[in-house]
Amino acid sequence: MPPRVSPLLLATLLAACGGDPPPPEPGAADDADSGGGWRPDVVCPGDAGCASNDGALRAGAAKRVITPPCFETWENLDGGDTYSQSNDAYKDCGCDRVCPDDPDWPGADDGENDGVFQAVWMAGFQNARPAMGVHDDLWARAVVFESGDTRVGLVSLDLVGFFYDDVLQVRAAAAAADLDLLVVQSTHTHEGPDTMGQWGPDLTTPGKDRGYVDWLIAQAADAVLEAAGALEPATLTAVAVDTAAPFGDKGTRNLVRDSRDPVIIDQHLYAAHLADADGETIATIVNWANHPETLSDENFQLTSDYPHYLREAVEGGVTWGDTRTEGLGGICVFSSGALGGMMTPLGVTVTDRDGVDHTASDFAKAQAIGKLTGELAIQAIRSAAPATDPTVSLAASQLFIPAHNEALRLAHALGVLERELHNYDPSLGITDLNRPDVLTEVGLIGLGPIRMLAIPGELLPELAIGGYDGSRVNTTEDPLVDPSNPNPPDLDQAPAPPYYSDLMGAEHNWILGLANDELGYLIPPYDYVLDPSLPYLDEAEGDHYEETNTLGPDAVPMISDLVERLTRHAP
Repeated sequence: MPPRVSPLLLATLLAACGGDPPPPEPGAADDADSGGGWRPDVVCPGDAGCASNDGALRAGAAKRVITPPCFETWENLDGGDTYSQSNDAYKDCGCDRVCPDDPDWPGADDGENDGVFQAVWMAGFQNARPAMGVHDDLWARAVVFESGDTRVGLVSLDLVGFFYDDVLQVRAAAAAADLDLLVVQSTHTHEGPDTMGQWGPDLTTPGKDRGYVDWLIAQAADAVLEAAGALEPATLTAVAVDTAAPFGDKGTRNLVRDSRDPVIIDQHLYAAHLADADGETIATIVNWANHPETLSDENFQLTSDYPHYLREAVEGGVTWGDTRTEGLGGICVFSSGALGGMMTPLGVTVTDRDGVDHTASDFAKAQAIGKLTGELAIQAIRSAAPATDPTVSLAASQLFIPAHNEALRLAHALGVLERELHNYDPSLGITDLNRPDVLTEVGLIGLGPIRMLAIPGELLPELAIGGYDGSRVNTTEDPLVDPSNPNPPDLDQAPAPPYYSDLMGAEHNWILGLANDELGYLIPPYDYVLDPSLPYLDEAEGDHYEETNTLGPDAVPMISDLVERLTRHAP
C-alpha cells in the first residue's frame, strides 16, 4: 500500500523545501454547514488515507538522547551568573571535555587546542550562560497511537522551544512513520541548549548551533520511526489528578505559583497510560503546567529540570522514608501544559513527603517536585479503570500571525532568530507598513476520553479554563489580584466563556503547550499592555513582562478563532 500523504503533511513538506503554502482566505466562513466551506487542513477520520478510525487502539513508544554530543566547559573565576571572556576561562579540551593533564586523557579530539570556545549556550534567563557539563541526559521521547487507519505521533523534546520551520524538518525526516499528524512539543526546560537563537554570548550573536539542531532533528525522527514500528494493541487509562487537595490550604502553592495577576492555576495534572495486552506499560504521557526552571540561572549543568525526576518516578517508582510506590515501567513522556502567565516553581517552598522544605533553586527541589507529581500520577493511574474502545481522531490547520514585536523583528534581521517570515517584501526592510507574518499551526487530537489542543506557545491558563471569578486560585497563600499591583487587570473586561476546555468538551481536556512552535506568551487581549515609551523592549508597569516575549496583540484572537473552528469541525 503506498504511504498516505495528508494535506497538512504535503503543505509542511513544501514549506520545508522553501515553498510557501497559500495564505488563508480572510473572512472564511466559520462553519461548513453555513455554505462558506471552511475546513481544517487535515481531518481524520475523513481525509483520504484516514477515512476511518474504526478498530482497536494500538500504541508504540521510543526515546533518543539529544544531549549535545560536543562542547567545551569553562571555569567560573569571577563567581558570576554569566561567562565573561575577560574574567573567566574556557578549557580548550575538545568535544570530550577531557584535558591533557587529566589522568584519563585519550589524546586530542575535535576542537582541542584550537583557540575557539565550543560552547553550548544555555537557553532561558540571560545571555552568556554556557554549559559546564551534563547533570542528566536530555531526551526526545515519542509515542505513536492509532485506531483504524488514523495515526498520530507526539514527540517531546527537552528544549526551551522549537520553531515551526524545524518542526517541519522533523516531520519530513519521519515521513516513513506514515502519520496523519506529528506533534513536536518542547518541555521548555531553561537548562538546555539554545535552539531558538536568542541566548547566545550577547544580544546580537545567535546561540543556536545549526549542526546540533540538524542532529537532534534526526534523533527525534528516529524515535518517532521506532515508536511507529513498535505499534501493538493497547489499553488506555486517562486520569486528571488534583494537585491542590493533597497539600491542604497551601494547595498548588506547594508545587507552582502564578507570577502574573490574576492568579489562575489549573490544579490538575493529566496523564494517559498505554499498556499492552499483558498489562505492561508501553508509555505514560504526563501533561502538567509548570515552567521547568527550578534551577533558575544559578546552574550551569545541562538538565531537563524536574521532568527528569518526574519521568524517573513514573517509570521506576518513588521512595519516601520507609514508604515505597512502585513505578509503572515503560517510557514516560512529559508534556508541558498551559504554563504561560507564568506558572513557575521559582519563589515556591516545596514540602516533600518526608517533611523537608525545599526553597533554594537546586536539584533537591527539582527532585522533590518530580517525585511528588510522579507519585500522584502513579497512584491515580493504578486506581482508575481503562477507557472503553478508545479511538483516535484529529484536526489541524496552519495560520499566519503578524509579527508586531519590533525587538523580535530586529533579532531576525540580525540573524539571531532563525525562522522563515512570510507575506512581506524583504527588499524593502521590515516596517509596520511592510510587516511580515509568521507561519504556525494549531491542532486538536482525540484519544479516547482525552482531547489535546496543540498550542504553538505559552498559553495563559485562563484562556483554557477561565477562573476570573477567583475559583481557580487554588491556594490560600495568594489573592486573585495583588492589592499592591500598580496596574492591575480589569477583570470586568475579562473574556466570558466558553474557554478552550469548554470548546474541547471532552472528559479530559489537555493543553499541549509549545506544540509545533514557540511563539512566546499567549496573552488575552483585555490584559495585553505595552510600555508606552519602549513597547516590546521594556515592560509596562505591573505584571506585564510577558508582553515583551510575544508576537503581538493579534496572536490570541487569531489562535482563539482557529481553536473555535477546529473544535466545531473535528470528528
